[in-house]
Amino acid sequence: MVTLSRLRAVMRNAWGPDTCDPVDLMDWRPENPARGQCGVTALVVHDLLGGDLILGEVYEHGTRRGCHYWNRLPDGTEVDLTRDQFRPDEVVTAGSVVAQPFGSPRRCRGQYELLRHRVLAQLHDVGESDPHAPAPAGPPVKIASVLLVDPAEAVLLQLRDGDARAEPGQWSLPGGHVEDGEDPEQAARRELAEETRLIPDGELRLFCQLILPDLAGGGSRVEVRVYAGRCGFTSSDSTVVAEGRAASFIPFKDVTTVDLSPTAAAVLSRLRARPPESGDDRTT
Repeated sequence: MVTLSRLRAVMRNAWGPDTCDPVDLMDWRPENPARGQCGVTALVVHDLLGGDLILGEVYEHGTRRGCHYWNRLPDGTEVDLTRDQFRPDEVVTAGSVVAQPFGSPRRCRGQYELLRHRVLAQLHDVGESDPHAPAPAGPPVKIASVLLVDPAEAVLLQLRDGDARAEPGQWSLPGGHVEDGEDPEQAARRELAEETRLIPDGELRLFCQLILPDLAGGGSRVEVRVYAGRCGFTSSDSTVVAEGRAASFIPFKDVTTVDLSPTAAAVLSRLRARPPESGDDRTT
């Protein structure tokens, strides 16, 4: 049986920048892991415990800043696992019941699926989840991506197809599978050229490495190597479409206005803290 105390601990351990709503990504910190997690958390709690989704509004000094989700369990108990994210000057109004989206949400779909996977995996380890859940199998899926930045510090992001196997319909970094016998940096350059027809100026530097679960079920995990590079033109010069639906240079200050994929969010949260020239970050 899933208890609230157990679920609270598991949820806190599962949160990260890659499960954060992009709107709150630049405010997310390890010391405040609940920041931006309310929507996906409420959906996962509903999946496990049922009841209703509750939606309220958030005000700061009398100005509306956003909304906040929490849960009402079937017995009428209200549960809000992310309430401690708010600062003293942020006030949450009384909420009302809202309809749960059918299946995955249209926005933050990848964040929801990633959080749900992490929570169920932790519960399964102590026998509280689906005993028939398949164990990860097969070799890791190796992905190479490019963090391309223009002279105005805009970042190249690509809108993924709605039927893509991973992170469908969300904005991510250009990249793809490392082919057999291919060096990851070569794969990053090849994927960038295939997907956007762009070539970086100069070398690519290994910016970070990520280890993610393979939610598509093709391997034991996903290993992502992200290479950072520069291009010589500004974002006003180029909006490209090759593979995928669109690719655009988006000013860094505006990246949280689009529906970022979990992978892109994880990388951009690192970019917030340091420039791409600083080299290899092996934190996963």
